[in-house]
Parts: sequence; structure tokens; C-alpha cells
Amino acid sequence: MAKVSVIIPCFNHGAVLSETLESVYKQVFSDIEIIVVNDGSSDAFTRQMLGSLSHPDLKVIHTENQGLAAARNNGISAAEGEYILPLDADDCIGPEYIEKAVAVLGSNPDIGIVYCRAQLFGAVDTEWLLPEYSLRGMLKDNLIFCSALFRRRDWEEVGGYDPGMIYGWEDYDFWLSLIEKGKGVHQIPEILFYYRVASDSMIRSKEKWQKVSMLKRIYERHKTLFSENIDVWIEALLDANENYYTSRLYVDCGEGVSDERSVSRKVEQGTSTIDFQLNDYENIQRLRFDPIDTPAIIEMLKVTLKYQDDSSRTVYVNSDNALIQLGNDRYFADDDPQCFLDVSPEYLVGAASLNVQLSFKSLGSDALASIVEYQNQNLTDLKQFLRTTANIGALKAFFASLKRHQNESFSQYVLRQCKFF
Repeated sequence: MAKVSVIIPCFNHGAVLSETLESVYKQVFSDIEIIVVNDGSSDAFTRQMLGSLSHPDLKVIHTENQGLAAARNNGISAAEGEYILPLDADDCIGPEYIEKAVAVLGSNPDIGIVYCRAQLFGAVDTEWLLPEYSLRGMLKDNLIFCSALFRRRDWEEVGGYDPGMIYGWEDYDFWLSLIEKGKGVHQIPEILFYYRVASDSMIRSKEKWQKVSMLKRIYERHKTLFSENIDVWIEALLDANENYYTSRLYVDCGEGVSDERSVSRKVEQGTSTIDFQLNDYENIQRLRFDPIDTPAIIEMLKVTLKYQDDSSRTVYVNSDNALIQLGNDRYFADDDPQCFLDVSPEYLVGAASLNVQLSFKSLGSDALASIVEYQNQNLTDLKQFLRTTANIGALKAFFASLKRHQNESFSQYVLRQCKFF
């Protein structure tokens, strides 16, 4: 009996499957079998690749398209391992993930789910800042990504993944089923899982009615668990707010800019790289980058336009609506920061993507507090200067220096304040 079975459902992911498989082949733990479930792939390249896979510890199962939950169940049914690791065909794992997770499961019979810290890669490059696990937190939102290890016998006990979760969250429902049976949860405090963020990510494309349908099904399947902890949902309703922000690239193809003709990415304080795909746009005339939808202090590091022939070009911010600019740092005081990119239409021909490297130094109310503090300090310095000098030439020199280090809008702001001194 193989100790660990890695179950990889695949639907049209042939272009990235090799990278996923390679991460499994590189595992320090050696007693592994890999089961790839071809869930009715319609892409010719994927079908051809799956037909050519060859490895002594790998087998491929071909089924009609039944959805992710059913594909995982089909793979686990054919598995021989004592432990199961579901792994999506576009994600990767670190070399020591299985070894460390098996060690936890093998020495702790009360633990039923083992996962780790995670990194996002692809369209976004940042650590996936998952909240610390707790039952109360888990009842409000899924805190465990899909690729955690568990025992096959526990999968059998709860009846596997629910095929009725057709719009996603099948892993959330499955984890709740294990938790209801009293299975403990353990997180390895290392980044050993890598989640690919793609432009067509299912999680990011679900409609509101689909989310309502799936959450309703989850509640109906776990009524007792939710009823016993109803105060969690009451508190969540009272404190409801989203813990992420949106970064957006507006693409003007000659018809102006709008949300419909834009590419959006969800970002957090730790986000360092944002990638916007442009392959679906033709005749691009100009680009506008809105880094985030909240007041922010942002260090703009590098903007790169990448082309279909793998060449690239550095792009600069031509103008923005920042209140203050100090070096690469831009201070945006409202919730609609905008950066207009300096790139001519002829350089947008053949563009495949736009890559932005930045650092969100402060967000929301913290950013506003820093901006106000900076302004107040400048005004205090100006008041002191006016009290101690009557030299108009020195005053002009002061404002000339101010303009050299900050944008014009802030200089005008300071000038307006002078009448109150």
C-alpha cells in the first residue's frame, strides 16, 4: 500500500501540468503514488499530453467532465494510499510538504487535516495571508486551501467530496465534514504550497447567485454545526467588511475607459507584484493603472510591458492624482488612486501583459493619518519660517525647494494655508 496518494484533477490544464507533476516528483518523501484524473478535457493539447504521461508511480484516469468534487472522488476511489493529498493541476508543492505533513498525521491520531502556509504566484506574487485557524473563523470563511493532507478512511467516513458543490467551495464543505467528526487541524508554519492565480480563476469569476447557492448548500449540510455556533454569523453580519482591495488596469481601445474594459486583481498589504493579461484586447490606445481602491502610500518600483514575442519594455508613470510624491513614494488621499502610464499606442501593439512591481507601505486610515501628519509637519515648519524671517527672497527659495520635492498640488495647498498665518 502506497503511503500517500496525490490526486490531481485536470481539466484543460495541460500547459502547466508538467510544473505541478515536477513538484511532486521532487518530494523528499518517497512512498508516493500520483493519480491524474482527466475530467473530460476538451483541449487537444491537454488530451495529447495526458496520453503521453509516463512515470512508474503515476497513472491517469479518464472520465467524462463531472466537476472538481467528482474528479477528486474518482481519483481517491482508485487510490491505494493511507493518506490523501488533493492537488490542482496548476498548483505546486514544496519538496518537504508531504514528509512534514505525514509526520504530523502519523504521530497525532486526533489530527485529521494538515496544511501549511502558502504563496500566491502567477498573476499575483505575494504570500497568501491566511488567518490562523479556529473553528469560529472557519465557520465564517474557508481558512484551509484545497491541498491539505488527510486520511483516506476519514474521506470514506464522511462520504467524500459533495458532487453537488458545482460552483466551487467543495473543499470548504469537505473540511467542515471532517471537523464535524471531531478531526483536528494543524498548520505547518512554513510556506510549502504554491497557489497559481490565473486570469480565469474560478474563485474570482463566481457570480453572487452562485455563491449564495453554494453557501446555502453548505449550511444545509452542516446545520447542527452552524446552529450551535450561530453567534459567529451574527457577529460577522455586524462587523461585515471585505479584507481585500482591488487593483485595476483600465484598457482604452478607442472607446474610453470603463470597468467592463478593465482587468482587476485582488490585492493585500503584502502584495509586491501584479500581472495584468492583455491578450484579449486589440488596438489598445492607452492604459491607466489604479493601484488600489483606498487611500494609500505606495512605492512604485517598476512597470514592465511584456510582448507576445517575450520581449519587454519599461513603462513610466506620466502623471497621477497623488497628493504628494517623494521619490518613488506616492501619497494618495482618496479611495481612487490613478496612475496614467506613459506609453504610445505603437508600443502597445502585440502587448501580452503589464507587470507592476510596487510596495503598499500604508493603506486606508493608516495612510490618511500619515498624510495628515506629513502635511501638519510641513505647515508647522512653514509657520516657524515665517515667524523668523522677513526675507522675501528666502521665502521664494523655500517654495522653489518645496516644488522640487513634492508635486504642484501640495505646493498650492501650502500656499493657500499662508493666508491663515
